Formats: sequence, structure tokens, C-alpha cells
Amino acid sequence: MGFGLSLSLALSACTLGTSEPTIPATPASENNEKVEDINELTSQSQITFTGIGPIQIGMTVAEAEAAANIELIVRYFDYEGTAEPSRCAYARPSAGPPELALMVIDDRIARIDISSLTRQEVDGQSVAVEVESSQITTPEGIGLWASEADVLAAYPAAEVTLHPYVEGHYLTVTDPNPPYHSLIFETNANQDNQVMNFRSGRSPEVQWIEDCS
Repeated sequence: MGFGLSLSLALSACTLGTSEPTIPATPASENNEKVEDINELTSQSQITFTGIGPIQIGMTVAEAEAAANIELIVRYFDYEGTAEPSRCAYARPSAGPPELALMVIDDRIARIDISSLTRQEVDGQSVAVEVESSQITTPEGIGLWASEADVLAAYPAAEVTLHPYVEGHYLTVTDPNPPYHSLIFETNANQDNQVMNFRSGRSPEVQWIEDCS
């Protein structure tokens, strides 16, 4: 075998031994599933200072429906003795987490409420029904029935004030960044100091204590 042929074979062997491994591509179906997970509102969506899952504070109702791939049922509040129609409404998913409600002001999402009691139509009347379970939490893992101690451990800077109606507290956590949205957790001493309701949203609406007022 000539010297030239031997050198050629040696170079070929080195080239084959140092070739980059082929990385299998992620199937398109898996990528689509990941996109769908991000763009859907589920019973495990997380609530933050600025929204829940794909729904963000400030979106219109139509934008929220499109972002979360859901239908929202909007109910405006009627105030007796007022000549002007209410600017405030609550929207609930037609099929979705029953503990979730979205406050709407002038057709834009102003805040997000998570409650251990939900409103349902029974014989034509709206009644309060207790929520059996909930997996909606903040990124820090705080949700319904978390203890007050758990909230303070997750948010050491929370401002603690007396609850206006029951023996319990409001624990308010304010985002230090503009526009200064807040998370407010309501606890009840008669319920073992657990979180019975919490909400996220912009000011002043997130501070309102009686729904739209």
C-alpha cells in the first residue's frame, strides 16, 4: 500500500471518529402540546400579580377568551335606584375552575378572585356553594386553605391588617414594580386561620372589599 493511500485512510478514520452526534428532533405534536398548555386556562393555572395563566390584567373580555381558549359568562351588577348602568361586572368561565371569577371594569379585566364559595344558579336563584377543592396557587404555592403562617413564610413582607367582617386578617403583598399590582389573602380564625379567599389585581379595584365597591 502506498504512503499516499495510507495517509488518506488515516484521515478518513479521524474524520469519522470526531463527527457530531445527531440529536433527534422533538416531534411537532409535542411542541404543539406545549403551546396549548401555555395558552389554556386550567384548574392548575398559577395566579400572579399580573394575571392567571394566559389571562392578564388589562385584557378585554374578548382578548381574555382568545388567550385562554375559553368562553366567559359576564354578569353586570345592578344597583337599585341608579340611573346609570354599572361599569363593573364579574366574568366566569362557562367550563372551568368554579372558584375563579374575573372582575371586569369597562370591558377590561381589573382583578382576579379565587374564592372558597362560588355562585351557582339553583331553581333560578343565585346561591353560594362551597368549593370542594382547588389547585390554583401562586408561584410560591399559596392557595385556598393555606395557613396564615404559610402565607407569611412565603411573603415575609406582607402587610397584615384586620379583616373588616370576620375574625381574621387581610395579608397584602404589593409588587414593588409599577404599576404596583397586589395579592390579597383573606384568612378566617373560625376556619383555623386558613385562606378562604384571595385575589390579584390593579389598584384601586383589588382593594375593594364588597365585589364592585
